[in-house]
Amino acid sequence: AILDPELGGVFAHEAVGHAAEGDLVKEGNSVLIGKIGEIIGSPQITIVDDPSLVEFGFCPVDDEGSATTRTEIIRAGQMKSYLHSKETMARIGDGTPGHCRGMAGEMPIVRMSNTFIENGDASFEEILESCRNGILLKGSRGGQVDPGRGMFQFNAEYGYIIEGGECTTMVRDVSLSGEILKTLHSVSMVGKDRTLHPGYCGKGGQTVPVTDGAPHLLLEDAIVGGCDVC
Repeated sequence: AILDPELGGVFAHEAVGHAAEGDLVKEGNSVLIGKIGEIIGSPQITIVDDPSLVEFGFCPVDDEGSATTRTEIIRAGQMKSYLHSKETMARIGDGTPGHCRGMAGEMPIVRMSNTFIENGDASFEEILESCRNGILLKGSRGGQVDPGRGMFQFNAEYGYIIEGGECTTMVRDVSLSGEILKTLHSVSMVGKDRTLHPGYCGKGGQTVPVTDGAPHLLLEDAIVGGCDVC
């Protein structure tokens, strides 16, 4: 299956970013607990949260007064860092603070900012040709994630059946589901056409501006609409 940049960005934010938040790790509600230094995905995958990037989630100083910086959650498939407040950093370590934000009048909590999958070196045409037979999933209509169990289910807006390396029939009501870590290992090609999408993220009754994004991604194995698709 091929994910377009919008759906790939949703995967980066919802499936990986939330699981990397230090408060969820501290509470024991993350599939990424104890994974620092481990290979948890394909060497093609680098996932970043960067509050210092001037996009919709831009935040040069967080709400605890910590200067923000680019944080690599995963680098070349290896788990590198959690996202922290000062409190979660002191409790579990393995990262840097600077990821604590709150709405006006609310207690700041660990939040993402600009979360994305870094560009690879493949063109979309190369990814399509490599897929040969499968499905291209486009857009996002929401979904759900269980960061503790490491499971997700996302609804695409629509898709195209891929036959012989070409997009053919359009399909609707398609979904992508699976295990977070298995899906990270399944990424075999990463495009060089990263696109960022602004939005809002809700957590703990608070909503903050964020950005997520990705290039096109090729998954060697995926569960789409209840069926295994390679």
